[in-house]
Amino acid sequence: MQIGGVLNKYKSKNAWKKEIKQSQNYICPVCGKKGTDKTLDIHHCLPKAKHGNNSLENCVAVHRDTCHKWIHETYGLSYYDPRR
Repeated sequence: MQIGGVLNKYKSKNAWKKEIKQSQNYICPVCGKKGTDKTLDIHHCLPKAKHGNNSLENCVAVHRDTCHKWIHETYGLSYYDPRR
């Protein structure tokens, strides 16, 4: 459930992450391959360190050990949305 664009804080700790993965059908937008709950990580397009939030618009599921690492090696803490 979303309230004002931010996922409801009252869900279990990882429910919002699963919601993001399901909304993408577990497909990583960086490599186009299917992942699982264990292999996909949540990337904040605008990092939380720069006041990004946990909204569906700001979060995307990407492969943890390859794609997420590549994003941060390439873009650092700059805004990056692999869906665009």
